[in-house]
Amino acid sequence: MSLIKMPAVLAEIDLSAADGQARTFSLTYHKTDGTKGHKAQVKKGGAASGAAPSPTSGGFRYKAKQHGTLHLVDVETGKAFALKIILLTHFNGVRILHV
Repeated sequence: MSLIKMPAVLAEIDLSAADGQARTFSLTYHKTDGTKGHKAQVKKGGAASGAAPSPTSGGFRYKAKQHGTLHLVDVETGKAFALKIILLTHFNGVRILHV
């Protein structure tokens, strides 16, 4: 079974694609009601940016580690949402090890 540590997940999420846009990735997580959720294509953004992301800066000035929350955008629907970092279980199909 493959594992990835949470600091590596957060670093991967912060990386930009070659064109300067936010990378897309998949996440599996526990919902607060105990069920599991999955988003096939998400990217960093939404409320994390405070404004529309710009191609040069990415517009992402939100410190996820300090707040314990990731602000993301579902690529398929275009809707912004937030997830608590502690509830994440898989990143791109790889099990997350919270350390």
